[in-house]
Parts: sequence; C-alpha cells; structure tokens
Amino acid sequence: MNAPVDLKWLDELDLSGPAAAFAEFCKAEVKRRSEADAEFSAATYDVAIRLVLSKLGTLDMEGMQ
Repeated sequence: MNAPVDLKWLDELDLSGPAAAFAEFCKAEVKRRSEADAEFSAATYDVAIRLVLSKLGTLDMEGMQ
C-alpha cells in the first residue's frame, strides 16, 4: 500500500475557475489512484499538480512552486 498523499496545501490556495475544478479533481483522484495502483508515486503526482497549477497561473513564483 502506498503512503497517503497530503494535498492540504491545495486548500490553502485561493483558486477559482478551472484551477479550482482541477484541484477538486486531484483531491478525489489521488485517493483512488493511491489505493488502486501499487506503483503510484505521490511525489510525482504532487509535482504534476504544481506544474499544471503554475501553467494555469495560480501559483506564486515564490510560493508553492
């Protein structure tokens, strides 16, 4: 079983529009994937979330990146 993924940092962001929808999707999907996929990488998933949010312009350059 994989270690749980802590995405609490997503709740600390003031997200709206597509970024907010993406964050909600990630919070639900991470639980499903971590339980279903023995090779699930929490670290990779976290990096991917941050990348997408940065591309959406929601992460401050000095903040969450």
